[in-house]
Amino acid sequence: MIGERLYRVSLPAARETSVGQVTIGLGYVAVRTADGGLGLCYTMIDRRACCTQVRSFHDFDGCPAIELLDYARSGDTLERSMGIALVNALNEPRAAAMEHDSGERTGIIAQLRIGAGTKVAMVGYFGPVIARMKKVGAEISVLDRDHRMGDEAHFLRDLATWPDILVLTATTMIDDSFGLFLDHVGGSTRVAVMGPSTPMIPDVYADLPVHMLAGMVARDKDRALAAVRQGGGTPALSPHSRKVFWLRDRQRAER
Repeated sequence: MIGERLYRVSLPAARETSVGQVTIGLGYVAVRTADGGLGLCYTMIDRRACCTQVRSFHDFDGCPAIELLDYARSGDTLERSMGIALVNALNEPRAAAMEHDSGERTGIIAQLRIGAGTKVAMVGYFGPVIARMKKVGAEISVLDRDHRMGDEAHFLRDLATWPDILVLTATTMIDDSFGLFLDHVGGSTRVAVMGPSTPMIPDVYADLPVHMLAGMVARDKDRALAAVRQGGGTPALSPHSRKVFWLRDRQRAER
């Protein structure tokens, strides 16, 4: 579902440019377009696989962007990672113009008014964010497969009634669990999508219960690409990037 939405909304921009370079790092995929856009997405692969990760190798460098865009709706997680990275590259000018998360006063805790007693369900382990939430007294339930945290069945059951806020890692868009969590969330719960992989495209979420997007745009593209090539993750990308966010409530207020 979400992959098809990303594909459709990105089609016009993809028709106007070509792929400059595709870089698949151990932590992130980076796609650079011929017109200078740079987009990132988490590299989701089977780490147990042999030396070949792509289902069918294709050299996309120099190809029309629309050819790679089809991967945004692929059922293969690495192809989906590549496609979403392209989506983010195509959307980079719009994302770069969004509000900047420059610290505690502009981060998720301040924007969603998280404080003592706020119940936060989190899919994906965001260590620094969790530490700040605990500092202000929030109650947190975390589900993260890689860290073996939480029980998915219980987590999904509780989503309907327990949390005030659901924080979703954008990597749920890669393995198609994004819709699963949104389908279980209660009507009064505010949902935030976070991480460098986040497509900062409000139109994609227009009819979905998403209240906040928090993503990342590279400031120094050469250094960000170097971090990707050399196996860096979010900590390595952060010094060369700017955090940006979008709030549904603020968009409504400005209309």
